[in-house]
Amino acid sequence: MPRSAGGTRSALLDAALDAFAARGYEGASIREITRAVGVRESALYVHFAGKRAIYEELWAEAGPPVAARALGAASAEQPPREFLPHFATSIIDTWSTPRARKFAAMLMRDAFDREAQGWRALRASIDGVLVLLVDRFGHWQRTGFVRTDVAAEILAFEFITTIAMSRFLFFNVAAGRADAARGRETVARHVETFLTLVEPRATTTGGHR
Repeated sequence: MPRSAGGTRSALLDAALDAFAARGYEGASIREITRAVGVRESALYVHFAGKRAIYEELWAEAGPPVAARALGAASAEQPPREFLPHFATSIIDTWSTPRARKFAAMLMRDAFDREAQGWRALRASIDGVLVLLVDRFGHWQRTGFVRTDVAAEILAFEFITTIAMSRFLFFNVAAGRADAARGRETVARHVETFLTLVEPRATTTGGHR
């Protein structure tokens, strides 16, 4: 039964991700990707401008932009006790999908591949997420929800690095259910510990906790 246009596009993304994860961006070919789907090479160009366009779509779907979207979707008025656990869970839910787990393998393979330029995209994307987080922490500092004796830049970096590391340890293509469960537990403990450490101490005049 012929695939729909959407089905073919999704199948091409899956096949490309398999090829990128196995052989890297440079090692994968358009021919390999289309053969895996069972279509002509010309069919790929109906959906994508080329291999780079496929790579960039996979990056947007399962890479660091996931965190940026989660940040943008939340109200700036949410206090950290509401926002940070939800933010972390949202990211982990996305990283738990089969395609995102394969993406982690691709990212580890291509992070320093000159042709794929994964390291440039990775650095730029993480910097973008940090800018958004710094803005959020700065807002919480100004409104009394977060301690002010540590710079917002440091708070943002300390918060996101453990979550980012968990992806490669617990949500990769080789990880099983037990690994994923441990990863979720690790992230949940990290968020709770972080919140406890960054909340301002109670004072005689009250204030946010």
